[in-house]
Amino acid sequence: MPTQQERRDSERVSCNLVCLFELTTPAGADAVKLTTGSGHVINRSGRGLLLLLPEKVDNQQVVEIQVPSEVRKEQITKLVEVCWTRPIEVDTQDKMYLAGTRFLFELPVPGQPPQLR
Repeated sequence: MPTQQERRDSERVSCNLVCLFELTTPAGADAVKLTTGSGHVINRSGRGLLLLLPEKVDNQQVVEIQVPSEVRKEQITKLVEVCWTRPIEVDTQDKMYLAGTRFLFELPVPGQPPQLR
């Protein structure tokens, strides 16, 4: 696991992408709540993304996001793990949440062979 300083030294690329997200949260002993929506990718590095989400997420929560591909024509589904989160007040009643994430792995596109990068 990289140290905090190594993470900060990694190159970040600014983005302004809208991404669709899906997350599950426990809703009792044998149920989960599925939340879908759209958020924004603020920046990215080789290890993860900085997301701005309308939903509160917890550390170590896994979030499925769909982002536009630079190579392919369709969206790419990625799984990211939340490393940290900070609330941001939008106005007196609404909040959004910054979430620093790390990539877990990319899900394959159905019906297509895996592609090497």
